[in-house]
Amino acid sequence: MGDFNSELGLRFEPDAVVLDTRPEHQVAEGLIHFAVLATMAEVAAARAVAAAVVPASVHLNLLARAAPGRLRASGALVKRGRTLSVAEGLVRQDDRVVAKATVTFAMMA
Repeated sequence: MGDFNSELGLRFEPDAVVLDTRPEHQVAEGLIHFAVLATMAEVAAARAVAAAVVPASVHLNLLARAAPGRLRASGALVKRGRTLSVAEGLVRQDDRVVAKATVTFAMMA
């Protein structure tokens, strides 16, 4: 059995987290589940911190309907601290932002 991100189907590119959705990612016909979008945004945000982290708080905004197809998430570091860091993750489908997360991470090291 693989890790959660692999089981979900996430692929990692240098500047993005990519998912080609599958039927099990849908909460209803033609609608991707918010948890898939939240995971993608959180993982992209964690990559932006570039350190071992665990989420302490996640604020998610769903901005547009995500349909089956390819999703791409990118992250940006807002502030890196000694014990806590904050980063954002954006999930896009085509040219639309479908979700944005602001994540506070606890630093593991």
